[in-house]
Amino acid sequence: MSKVIVENATAGRRGELSWRRVKIRKSPDNICRTMELEIPSGERARVRKHDMIRVRLANPLITDSGGRRLVTTVMVDEVAASVEPSGRGLTVLGRSPARDIVDSTWTDDAIWPEGGMPRTLGSLTRKIAERFGVAVSRFNAACPNSADPPDPTDGVGFFAWQNESPRAELLIEAMAQGFLLTGNAAGGLYIWRPAGMRRSEGFRVTEGRNVRTIEWRENGAERFREYVVNGAFGVAGAFDRTCNTRRILTIDLTDTGVEESKLRRIAYMEMYRRRERRTAVTVSGWGLSDAQIQRLGETHQKKLFWGPNYLIPVRMPSMDLSEDLLTAEVELEADETTMQSTVTLVNREAYLCGRS
Repeated sequence: MSKVIVENATAGRRGELSWRRVKIRKSPDNICRTMELEIPSGERARVRKHDMIRVRLANPLITDSGGRRLVTTVMVDEVAASVEPSGRGLTVLGRSPARDIVDSTWTDDAIWPEGGMPRTLGSLTRKIAERFGVAVSRFNAACPNSADPPDPTDGVGFFAWQNESPRAELLIEAMAQGFLLTGNAAGGLYIWRPAGMRRSEGFRVTEGRNVRTIEWRENGAERFREYVVNGAFGVAGAFDRTCNTRRILTIDLTDTGVEESKLRRIAYMEMYRRRERRTAVTVSGWGLSDAQIQRLGETHQKKLFWGPNYLIPVRMPSMDLSEDLLTAEVELEADETTMQSTVTLVNREAYLCGRS
């Protein structure tokens, strides 16, 4: 019943595109969503670099957005042609509009306190993003249905960077405050806390029901024995006694207002994320089944597609898993006949670390 729609939203080239395969990636550790799109060679004149591409899912059971819910928005980075035995085709690579923040390098130390009060993480992110026309929204658990809720983030006393992108500093500041800074479907940025309650829509992973494949991985290539965070109030660190190496990772903060407790939280969160055992499952569809969507009734402000930062029940006897886990990286993939998602699951503590 669902249909994937790919459209060029650029002035002068608006309209639906024929496509062969699409893959969308979302991650809580990246402010940009990415997309890989394969289209017939006949569509070449209708797609150019820096065009805006939107992907929607059409389903008559969706009661909002005219039944065509937005899945992602990207700007085209690259268009490449290929010739294969099966025929000619074009590969289109794109990232969220926040790519301009990631790719730009400049120097700025002018983000000073406003009216005697320090900027918050929310207002600081908005100040940087507005230079590139990127919208920033936030979620406040106290006002879950508000389109513009009160800013739940803490103050940032000083924030500076030199001839680089502030992306890394923003992510570190968000980590220090216990928030995630991710991309959203409209191409903007979204600030929210790691999920503390199960999604109410019915997302779940159950072996023998909606699971196609399972892949478990423990990667030591990016693990360190010692994690050190330098700040104005001293140094904090964490030791991973389960890592049998002598590697050291050091993080220098530009925000001089980060107290020692936040420095320690950053160190431990880096450690937990890097040593986390991850389980990736492939499931049918891009999210809720038609039966689940139908049970929702009204779909406005309801999550319908798999995404990062969902706390969901996981039951996989073959992996000895029966607990609530957090979704991390998500890949949505479709071709002309099938739709599937690859969902990476981690313990909530990997993104929580000291926050309740």
